[in-house]
Amino acid sequence: MVMLSVIVLLILTIYSGLLIRHRLKSMPSGTDYESSLYPVEPDDVLFLHDLRFKNDEGKTVFEEGIYSEIFQAIESARHSVLVDVFLYNSDHGKDKQSPQHRTITRKLTDLLCVKGAQGLDVLLVTDEINNFYGSYASPILRRLQAHNVKTVITRLERLRDANPLYSAWYRLFIGWMPTGIGSIIKHPFGHPEQKITFPSLLRSLNFKANHRKVVVVDSCLAFITSANPHDPSSLHSNIAFRIKGDIVKEVEYAEHAVAAFSGLKTGRFMQGPPDLQQTHPKKLRSGEDGKYQVRLLTEKKIKDHLFREIGKTAKDELIMMALLYLTDRQVMKEIRDAAARGVEIRIILDPSEHAFGLRKYGIPNKHASLDLYSDPHFGKNLNIKWYKTHGEQFHTKMAAFQRRDSFTVIGGSANFTSKNLDNYNLEMNLLVSTEADSKLCRDVGTYFDRLWFNKNGEYTLDYDLLKDESRLKYILYRVQEGTGMCTY
Repeated sequence: MVMLSVIVLLILTIYSGLLIRHRLKSMPSGTDYESSLYPVEPDDVLFLHDLRFKNDEGKTVFEEGIYSEIFQAIESARHSVLVDVFLYNSDHGKDKQSPQHRTITRKLTDLLCVKGAQGLDVLLVTDEINNFYGSYASPILRRLQAHNVKTVITRLERLRDANPLYSAWYRLFIGWMPTGIGSIIKHPFGHPEQKITFPSLLRSLNFKANHRKVVVVDSCLAFITSANPHDPSSLHSNIAFRIKGDIVKEVEYAEHAVAAFSGLKTGRFMQGPPDLQQTHPKKLRSGEDGKYQVRLLTEKKIKDHLFREIGKTAKDELIMMALLYLTDRQVMKEIRDAAARGVEIRIILDPSEHAFGLRKYGIPNKHASLDLYSDPHFGKNLNIKWYKTHGEQFHTKMAAFQRRDSFTVIGGSANFTSKNLDNYNLEMNLLVSTEADSKLCRDVGTYFDRLWFNKNGEYTLDYDLLKDESRLKYILYRVQEGTGMCTY
């Protein structure tokens, strides 16, 4: 009995040590990064979007703007292409593959193979979800490798544990098991030919990811987006920024850091941040000399700057948010504080009803949003609308701040959740500040007003139409968000 107690105490001590260490350990070098502000010509920043909606004739249409631009840029590449994407696979059931879905996975693969075969320096960084956490070799990655494309699967174990109660147990009892042996379980995404292993299924429950969506061409042009090159996701509504100039070197540095800690060795990688900012003024006002001010943000630096932008938005100024997920408790507190100051706040949310062809029953957005619905300013200067989806997702991740004398927008891969903003997932966003009457301000404002006021189509629904006050679902959301036992 004494021996059993000693063994239990030893296991609990090791478990607790693993939980604390991997919850709080340092982030890999080059992550949780913010660049200096870079002055960029207005023509070198372009706002792009995809939208699925019903037009005035009642027909569901898809308005494409992101991957057509990305494919054109890759086609024109002369020296190098770097891609870092989260979902990049064809793992879906044939019965769930709508004939409307665009074949963007194959199109991107074809382009990268052509450029690799031409001798360009082509690098693909991606997430373990694309071989289902080691269950099988990705046929897409094998094809890329056969065409001289370097491929890297991110080493997720280097990241902090987002689901610590489970992950400490996993590291102690399961993590040492090989994941590629015994493929007997039906694929969770419904792939009719691929099966997965039990160890890989357990590995997936750590709920961590390289969630970035980035494309860099010839070290001088970059796209930072919320859109995955993934056929089942190809009808989602998304946003992107295309940028040119010295800031692109910062994007490359942040991506080289991920490839390096994931095991790829090459002398081409930057060993530190690009030493370009010294050529620029240290303090630049938004719009000085007509130029935009652009900053790269990754991981928790996104949250730091989001709080900063919310905090400096004053009474009667406008905050616009368009989001797949809004669940982070600290972000919602900042929103409520801004509403109390008299800031006008408009939020468009995905209704959390669809994912990969499956029903989601409103968790988390319909229940997380109840904390804003209960605020005394709701319905006055704090308002929420639902994007009206048609089996796809409103996959956008963007916040914009319209002030009297300036405009700032933050957008990219990061959902407004703890997993995405608190140094658990890998994320990348762009921050752009301009004068209040800039072209970017007009483009983003026009996009948001079109959705908010249902101009030339049906895009959004009033909050009450899809409100769900289920106490049980609210408690479930709070448990999931608090423990990390969720995918969002």
